[in-house]
Amino acid sequence: MDIINSILDWLESREGMLSAVVALAAIVGISYAVLAFLFPSFGRMVKRFLGHEEADRTARQANRHGKGKSALPSDSPSDLARSSIAVLPLRALTNNEDDRNMAAGISAEINADLSQLPDLRVASHLATFAFQGENINLQEVADVLKIHYVLTGSFQRSGDRIRLMVELTDVHNNEQLWASTYERELKDLFEVQAEVSAAIVGAIGGEMKLADTRIAYDAPTQHLDAWGLVQKAYNFWLTKFTPEDYNKSVDLLRKAVALDPEYAGARASLAMILSQRALDGLSEDYDKDTHEALEMIEEAVRLEPNDLTVLESAGLVWTHRGYGLRAREALRTAVELRPLDLIAWGYLGFNLGLTGEDDEAREAVEILNRLLRVAPNHPSTPYWQFFLSSAFQHLGQLDEAQHSAQAVLKKQPAYYLAWLLLANVHGRQGQLDKSRDAALKAQAINPMLTPQLFADRILTICMTQEGAEPHVAGLRTASLIE
Repeated sequence: MDIINSILDWLESREGMLSAVVALAAIVGISYAVLAFLFPSFGRMVKRFLGHEEADRTARQANRHGKGKSALPSDSPSDLARSSIAVLPLRALTNNEDDRNMAAGISAEINADLSQLPDLRVASHLATFAFQGENINLQEVADVLKIHYVLTGSFQRSGDRIRLMVELTDVHNNEQLWASTYERELKDLFEVQAEVSAAIVGAIGGEMKLADTRIAYDAPTQHLDAWGLVQKAYNFWLTKFTPEDYNKSVDLLRKAVALDPEYAGARASLAMILSQRALDGLSEDYDKDTHEALEMIEEAVRLEPNDLTVLESAGLVWTHRGYGLRAREALRTAVELRPLDLIAWGYLGFNLGLTGEDDEAREAVEILNRLLRVAPNHPSTPYWQFFLSSAFQHLGQLDEAQHSAQAVLKKQPAYYLAWLLLANVHGRQGQLDKSRDAALKAQAINPMLTPQLFADRILTICMTQEGAEPHVAGLRTASLIE
């Protein structure tokens, strides 16, 4: 009681001072609110200083990507696009305890590696241990864990060799998306675990991205949230690259940005599509598209400087606009943050092969060959082959460049950039009729992208005439450009 009386006496003796402090605090609070309203950058600056901006960003991302919410298909089509997966423990085909332990170790490695992929919620490894055995009901797994995809498989060992058979299932559509078998010699257990896991994650990452795009594309646009709209826009990469395809993607991404202005991934994706449209000669206003692309990517980077989609798109946009070194820094950051994301590696290979020195072009060849070896059925393989052909041209390896360009066109015959690339290779090989024929095929698909315009775009990307020369010399030899 004496302590309370003492506190009351102290407060009474300092009543004037406390009133002043309260008044000052009120003035500061009101002033901050007014300034933050009138000048949003002021509010962000204060938040950054106090460490609140990162918390806000984390909360936005968690809400946007459905963390902590059901990712199972429901009445809302936007939920259909949510990427989520459970890795069930690999089933050992023997009763050997060592085999069971190895199978469990590989399962845990795959689970951890999948968590590196962007926009993917991975069920906890502990939660999946409730589902083991031969007759697992995958629909029950999806219902309990609130996931869309399930990775299952088996493990067996014979002496110093192991074999894994794994498959990826879209539980909602009751469809097997992918399956593969991996055999390895068991020298270093941890090394084998890491190698096999990386190969599996690299392969299924692309399959899930492709499935997400198709699911979103089939859903009514008015039912999709900003994230779903972005996924739907990525269907562009599976089309014939017509002006209509570009315009549909741009419209979807503008809707996504309007729906969620602080969604950096939507801004970055819009910047990338606008930049690609300008590169391909299909912009109604080239300067407007390139200016908007640069503004959009700068804002995306400001909002989410370490977001993988943002870094990938920034790398592509800046490469297109001749900012090769800045693009390279963004892409190297991306692969350092997410070393198992193959798309980021592919864009890095593109940048190095076109804008780097000879040693960097050789690095590009190594990167792209590794991607093609690890994930030969990845949806990005036509573009990796295109990037690889460009790197081979840089190095003067024309037979290899021709082979890679032809590999692109087997999978994407409407990819007119690959036809122009092949025209340049044939021209450098002295096969002038083939060069002109390839150029005509490119123009039949996209009349707007003439060989001369293509050469001008290459010069912008490569920054110097010397850098661009390997990529346009054959067109000049075939009298396709000045």
